[in-house]
Amino acid sequence: MRTITLRPLRAFEVSVEAETISPSRFASLTLGQIRTQEVFMGNWKMKLADLFKVEGDEPLATPEETTIVLEGDFSKVKRIGEGMGAGTLEVRGNVGMRAGSGMKGGLMMIRGNADDWLGREMSGGKIVVEENAGNYIGSGYRGEKYGMRGGEIEIGGSAGAYLGEHMCAGTIRVKGDTGDFPGAVNQGGTIFIGGDTYLPGAEMTKGSIMVRGKATMLPSYQKAEVVTLEGIQYQKYVGDLVENGKGELYVATNSA
Repeated sequence: MRTITLRPLRAFEVSVEAETISPSRFASLTLGQIRTQEVFMGNWKMKLADLFKVEGDEPLATPEETTIVLEGDFSKVKRIGEGMGAGTLEVRGNVGMRAGSGMKGGLMMIRGNADDWLGREMSGGKIVVEENAGNYIGSGYRGEKYGMRGGEIEIGGSAGAYLGEHMCAGTIRVKGDTGDFPGAVNQGGTIFIGGDTYLPGAEMTKGSIMVRGKATMLPSYQKAEVVTLEGIQYQKYVGDLVENGKGELYVATNSA
């Protein structure tokens, strides 16, 4: 096993684009080569060693045997773990936008909060956030017709608006509340919301959404039967009928 640790050398006032921070990219590089990997701070091209202290094991390893640990505030560092296919990436703090974008495998653990577009268009692997997450989690980027295609996302706190927009497959679990329009334009996949939400499943054609808290419903959903899932009673709805959708939406009856 190989562990590589990065710590910011200072607080960042300008966002850093650092898609190179990934077990899939670091595994075959020496520490010296990792330190010279290019990143952008704003429109300035820099090396990782200009911004981060890089330490760790020198012997090379496979991506599956590689762990990256990020210690400190990475809330202004974007695209961490982009395209990651294997290994482990642990963030011991907050992380910036688009972490885990296009992720294909491996495990990303975020011990703090995650910003917008976490797991954007991911197709595999697992992302766990211990605290809260921003908007467009597991969704497609602007103009894209397909969001999350597989994998798992778990949020220990709350999430923002448009959770899982354009989602096609995979699973998203949020322990707390979500913002407006979770599961919008969904074509598949499963979303679990432990708290309250607003207008879930707008224009959804396939997939399922389960809400344990309160949900303000769209009028374009048809009420179906009451079902019991994992010992809890849910009112089932089918829609979005505006799109001739066959999505399934479940809202706990004790919160309706």
